[in-house]
Amino acid sequence: MGFSLSAEQKRWVETARSLAADISAHSRRDDEAATFPKETFAKLREAGLLKLAVPKEYGGEGTPAGNAHLTAYLVTEAVSRACVATGWDLIIHYHQCGAVARLGSEEQKRRILGDVVNNGAIMGSLGSEVNHQEQTAAKDATRKLIFQAEMTPVRGGFLANASKHFCSNAPIADYLLYWSIAPGANAATDGLTLSIVTKDSPGLTFNKHSWDDIVGLRSSVSWSAKLENVFIPWENVLGEPGDFVQKDPYTLELSQAFQLLGGAQAALDYVLSTLRARPFLQKEEGLMVLVGELSGEIQAARGSCLLANALWEQENFGEAALASLRAHHTARETALHVISKAFDIVGTRALFKTAPLERIWRDVRTASLHTRASQLLRLVADAEVEGRYAPKQKYGALVDKPRTWADLGIPREPRVEVA
Repeated sequence: MGFSLSAEQKRWVETARSLAADISAHSRRDDEAATFPKETFAKLREAGLLKLAVPKEYGGEGTPAGNAHLTAYLVTEAVSRACVATGWDLIIHYHQCGAVARLGSEEQKRRILGDVVNNGAIMGSLGSEVNHQEQTAAKDATRKLIFQAEMTPVRGGFLANASKHFCSNAPIADYLLYWSIAPGANAATDGLTLSIVTKDSPGLTFNKHSWDDIVGLRSSVSWSAKLENVFIPWENVLGEPGDFVQKDPYTLELSQAFQLLGGAQAALDYVLSTLRARPFLQKEEGLMVLVGELSGEIQAARGSCLLANALWEQENFGEAALASLRAHHTARETALHVISKAFDIVGTRALFKTAPLERIWRDVRTASLHTRASQLLRLVADAEVEGRYAPKQKYGALVDKPRTWADLGIPREPRVEVA
C-alpha cells in the first residue's frame, strides 16, 4: 500500500502551499468580522483549487468521486494549515460538489458543476436542523441523524419548508444542498433526498445574528436559514429518494480528518517558529522531548488518514468508511492535544490575538464538535462487535430494494425547457 504522490498531485499541493501566506494574512480580519473569506476564495478560484471536487469529465480537476480523492484531501490539509476556518469552508464546498458529481444527472452535473468550473460558483449546505438557540431535545432524538424538513409535491417539483442551522457557506453560496426526507418515506434509510436550492430562491432567508456569538469557524458564516414555500424544481432534485444512503458510499469524515490534521500541523508550526525565535527554550530537555512527541502524533494521525484514503481508492467502501471514522477520531484527538501542549510550550505569549494559536484552538475545537465523538465511536464499536459496517450506517441501513419516486406515487417530471 504505497503513499507516493503523482506529479500532478504534488503540483496541486504545492499550489495550495504557495497561497499559505495570502490565506493567513486575512484570517484574523475575517475571524473578527465573522465574514466569509472572499479575497482568499478569489485566490483559491484563480489557482483552480475550487475545481478539485469536479470530475475532469465536467471540466474540473477531480475524479468521478468528486471530492473523495487524495488530492482534494491534501489540499484541504494545506489550506487548513494556513487557516483552519478557510479549510472548513473549502471542505463544505467540496462536499456539496461531490454530492452532485456522484448523485446528479448528466444535465445537473454539466449545469451546476459547469458553473463551478466556468464561473467559480461556490456551494453551501442547508443540512443541520440542530438549533443552538433551543435547550430542549426533540422527542424522537436518537443516535441516527433526523431530518424533519418538509418537501411537499407540487406541479413541476416541490415546496420546501424548514428551519436549518449551522448552514456553512450558505449565505454567500450560489448553490445550496437541501437535505430532507421524501414525502411518503419514513426514514433517511430510503428517503433521504438531496436537492439544490439556488441563492436567489424566493422564500429563502438567513438570520445573520444567529452566528454573532460563535467562538470558532466564524468565517464559515454558518447562519441559520428559513425556507418558506421555496420552490425546488425537479431539475434540481438529485436522484431517487434514499440514493445518498443506498447508492453513494462516500462520507465526510475523512475530509474533516484532513482539516483537523491541518490544524494540528499549524499549531506545531507556530511552536517551531517560536523555538527558532527564542533558542534558549531549546535548552529545556522536557520541552524538546514534548515537541518530538507531538511531531510523532501528527505523523500517526496522517498515516491513519492515508490508510483510510487507500481503502477508498480500492473501493473497499465499508472498511474505508470505518477507517475514516477511526482516522477522524485520531486526527481530532491529536489536534486537540497538540494545540493544548502548544500553549504550554509557548507560554503566555500564545494567549494574545496577535498570535495565531488561540484562533487555531477556537477553530479546531469548533470543528471537532461537528458530530459528537461518542456517536462516531459507537459506530466503530458496533462495527467491531458485529464484524461488518455499511458506509452510511449513521443515516440508516442498506436495503435490498431502494424506493423510487414512482414507488412513492410521485412520478419524476421531465425538465421544462424555457425558450
